[in-house]
Amino acid sequence: MQKEINLKQFSNQLWALLKPSRQKIIILVFLIILVEALQLIGPYILKIIIDLILDFKTEGLGSISFWIIAMFMSNQIASLFAYVKDRRSLDIVTDSDYYLANNAQSKMVELSLSYHEKENTGNKIVKIQRGIDRIRDLLLSLLWEVIPTFFQIIFTTVVLFWVNFWFGLTILFFVPIFVWITLKVNKIVHPQRVQIYKKGEEASGLMTQSIVNINTVKSFVQEKMEIKKFRKVNRAIQDNAIQVFGTSMKFNLLRTLVINLGRTTILFFGIYLIWKGFVTIGSLVFAITISEKALISLFRISRVYDQIMESSEPVARLFELDLETSEIKNPKYGIKPKKIVGGIEFKNVSYAYSDNRRKALKNLDFKIVPNSMTAFVGPSGGGKTTVARMIFRHYDPQEGKILLDNYDLREYDLYAFRNFISIVPQDVEVFSTSIQKNIAYSKPKATLKEIKKAARIANAEEFINNLEEGYDTQVGERGVKLSGGQRQRIGIARAILADPQVLIFDEATSNLDSYSEKLIQDAMEKIRANRTVIVIAHRLSTIKKADQIFVLENGQVVEKGTHQELAQEKCSLYKKLIDLQKLSDIE
Repeated sequence: MQKEINLKQFSNQLWALLKPSRQKIIILVFLIILVEALQLIGPYILKIIIDLILDFKTEGLGSISFWIIAMFMSNQIASLFAYVKDRRSLDIVTDSDYYLANNAQSKMVELSLSYHEKENTGNKIVKIQRGIDRIRDLLLSLLWEVIPTFFQIIFTTVVLFWVNFWFGLTILFFVPIFVWITLKVNKIVHPQRVQIYKKGEEASGLMTQSIVNINTVKSFVQEKMEIKKFRKVNRAIQDNAIQVFGTSMKFNLLRTLVINLGRTTILFFGIYLIWKGFVTIGSLVFAITISEKALISLFRISRVYDQIMESSEPVARLFELDLETSEIKNPKYGIKPKKIVGGIEFKNVSYAYSDNRRKALKNLDFKIVPNSMTAFVGPSGGGKTTVARMIFRHYDPQEGKILLDNYDLREYDLYAFRNFISIVPQDVEVFSTSIQKNIAYSKPKATLKEIKKAARIANAEEFINNLEEGYDTQVGERGVKLSGGQRQRIGIARAILADPQVLIFDEATSNLDSYSEKLIQDAMEKIRANRTVIVIAHRLSTIKKADQIFVLENGQVVEKGTHQELAQEKCSLYKKLIDLQKLSDIE
């Protein structure tokens, strides 16, 4: 069962998230107060008309006509203000939808890589979107139902006390009983509503997984198992929904009884007071009209407690996300180079990931000469990929410093220096769009001629031209319509199009067949001229032509030299890696 929430904390967090709309909300509340007050004028004028009719005199016909016109005008004015109120409410809800989603997306994109690595980002995105939906539902309820009903009850109670003490006392007695029953029923059904919410997420996840991994599902003939799992979760949702609606319907009988008792009590008091001459028939009609509207409106707020409960987690999640700050700070007046040479130096660099006590890099020292090809090899977990990410400044060293053209990376404007660096990762991330747009991602305004040139250098043109729609071919979600080698060549073309001074290949050929590997090696050879190329590799055939090779083990450089130099060292780690790879190739 979900724990009780702190309403004050919830209100403060929601108010903080709605900062862009605060002024509009305050104005809207005053508008709601005005509308609710105006809506009492029409029924009061009706009271006057009824009393005049009951005491009808021919000379009073003009007065009756005046009040009928006045009633029409007051209702029209109330309708006009109600329209303005509804328009402003709609503006606030749609605006909040817009900026909450924008703020969440901007924050997620701007946060450092370390944040996304420690969070289940994919799941979080779904939850944030659902959170925004729930906040929208809460706002709709507050602006259209709760706040208007709250002021309506206050105004109705005050006016009824003014008409007659017993009318006001009746409302004051029955409204709290209705509210108590409403809170009670929502507390009872809340655990089931939480289960519906959780099981809904689970069902959504199961459906997504079964469709995304449809190839595996069909290959292992597990269609029936996936259907069975989904139906089981869906059945749990249905069972909980039946419990919620069943309980709510039972309590609705009780709430309806309270409202009927309120109506009957006002009617009894009204008839008695008319008999005693304390009120007129018009006053009774007035009391019944406004009390009936107020009592019925109570049903409109019956789910507000549960909506607050359901919104509490999303509000807290969005609030916490808003407070998140990137570990990588961009200097206010950072260096914005017009070009870079490409010299890189690590000076006594140490780094440990937050979830690991063991250092990924230990007092690492090396220097990369501009316009050279440098390779990093070594056992898994040696720190190779960490080096690549630190060159991008996805992480900052906890000790030591990293220099780019003799300046500390932390002195550069983050976005300015990254424009001169490109990477081709082991798993190229491909967007669900055309090949042309995927290549152009690094340079959105590139011409088709530039895109084709980059594809030609990356040896991607060969397969692109064989596709029916060529560069307009849709690659599918995560590039599912492309082979691993094709995705890698798209990644290389994307990197080439950016025309970087520093180009990093991070295990770019590790999972490819020999043909694809050869094409990518050829592409690497074409583009290495006049730029700093860094290659991280398991397949040593990729780095034979490197100007220098650093062998990393346990976050330290244990060997360095050219391929020929290191291969001749019989007891070197590099020689062992060569022998292991030869053995693997034979097997």
